[in-house]
Order: sequence, then C-alpha cells, then structure tokens
Amino acid sequence: MADARGTTGGLVRRLRDAGVQQVLRLQGTGAWRLWTACATGLVRIEPFDRAMTLAAQAFTSIVPVLIVAAAFGPSHRGPGDALADTVGLSPEARASLEGSVPSGADVSSSIGVAGILVALITATSYSRALERMYAKIWEVERPGLRSAWRWLATIGAVVAAVALLRITREATAGGTWSGLADAAVEVLVWTAVWTFVPWVLLQHEVPARVLVCGGLLSAVALAVLAAVGGIYLPLALEAGARQFGVLGMTFAYIGWLFALSFAVVVASVVGRACALDDGRLGRVVRGEPLSDWHDTAD
Repeated sequence: MADARGTTGGLVRRLRDAGVQQVLRLQGTGAWRLWTACATGLVRIEPFDRAMTLAAQAFTSIVPVLIVAAAFGPSHRGPGDALADTVGLSPEARASLEGSVPSGADVSSSIGVAGILVALITATSYSRALERMYAKIWEVERPGLRSAWRWLATIGAVVAAVALLRITREATAGGTWSGLADAAVEVLVWTAVWTFVPWVLLQHEVPARVLVCGGLLSAVALAVLAAVGGIYLPLALEAGARQFGVLGMTFAYIGWLFALSFAVVVASVVGRACALDDGRLGRVVRGEPLSDWHDTAD
C-alpha cells in the first residue's frame, strides 16, 4: 500500500512539473502574449457593461434617426414596413410593429427641419459612448468639445452604412451568389466604418493603419451575426410579439443590439492587442516598427 501511494505521489509530481514547464514555455510565445493582452484589455474595458451602454444608446439614438430617414426615403414606405421587410417578419409580427411605429406620412408631416436637427443632436449620445470606449481601449485622452462635428460624422457614417447595405441587399436579391455578395459588401463597408469611427473620434491620435485590424475584426463579427440574425431575429421578434406585444419586440431588439455591440467591443480590444504585439503579427498590422504613439499609449 505504501509503495502504491509513493508511486501515485511521484506520478502526480511529475505531471505537475510537466504542466508547469509547459506553461512556462507557452508564456514565451506570441500566442500567449496576445492572449494575455486580450484578456487584460477585456477586463479593463468591462465589455458587458460597455456593450449594454452602446446598445441602449443605439436604440435611443440611432433607431430614431433611421425611422426619420426611412420616412423621408425615396420609396416613402413607413419605417415599420422597412424594418419588417429587412428582418423578414410574419404578418402577425408585422402588424404589431406597424401599430407601434408611426407611418412614413405621419413622420414626414410631423417632423420639420428643427425636429431633424434635434434628432441628430440627440443621436450624438451614441457617438460619445463610442468615444469613451475607444479612448479607454487605446488609453488616450478624449478630445474636447471644440470638435463636436466628429459626433455627427460618426452618426452619418453608421446610418449611411446601414442604408447602403439595405440597398445592396435589395439589388442582389434573388441572385445566384447574392448571399456571398452581400457578405463581401458587408465586410468591406463595416471595415471602412469601424476604421473611420475611432480614427475620427480620437482626432487621429491613433493611426488609421493601426485601426484597420480592429475594423476588420468588427466587420467579420458583424457579418457573421447578420447571417445568424437572419434566422434568429425574426423568431425572437415574433415570439416577443406573441407574448408581450410591442414591449416583447423591444426587449428582443435591444438584446440583439447588445450582441452587435458586444462584438464591436471585443473586436476593438483584440484589434488593439494585435496592433501592439511585439511579434510578427504586430509588425504586419502596423506595417512599420513601433512608433512614438505606441509608447504614449502604454
């Protein structure tokens, strides 16, 4: 019995020593450094709280602007019709949505130039939330109020991207390769948007070349979620409409906005970790050796 215990104890010690040696070897690899940087960045940014803030701001800021844009669009369809067609809702869920969202004629007749300006100014709360997130991720100071036009530029970029993607889907609908074409355009558009947004919000404190990695990761994540959302979102909205009416649809849509926001937050953190990596990956992302801004960011 004593010999068996001694043999077991020796085996446990050898396995423990082997595990420690393996961890020590991994700590010197680029993959370990990248993983550590990503984990540290996520803990520091608090992604769940940050994503919920962005989702709430998007729902109260971006969605009203999209409603106004749909009302004044060339098709003159109501915002409810536009959202129902985009998501692919059933007639029952469509009726619930149309009953809660004003028609295009009502919106266009009740909102004037002053109302549009107020909607745009209110929408900048989403831009300010993004600015706080990117400033914390990249560890730079937030710009002052003197360049508040950056907030409007951010809203314009996001709304224009949503409109462009919708036009693209309508143009390629029914085609043989429509799914792949839509995904490719979506990745290109969102890469441009999520590279431009932090670049303009941080007043060029971080080079655009360095931001491309985070923009590309955000775009790929959003494209994957868009494909998943084509199946999940109609089911979630219809289930919410059956159980709680418009309130249930609201909860489902905010939950989906949270998923999209969480993807952007995580992709931005991973993009920074890749950009500041000291190995080959970092050199590829930066396209050049570490510069002065790297030292100030850390």
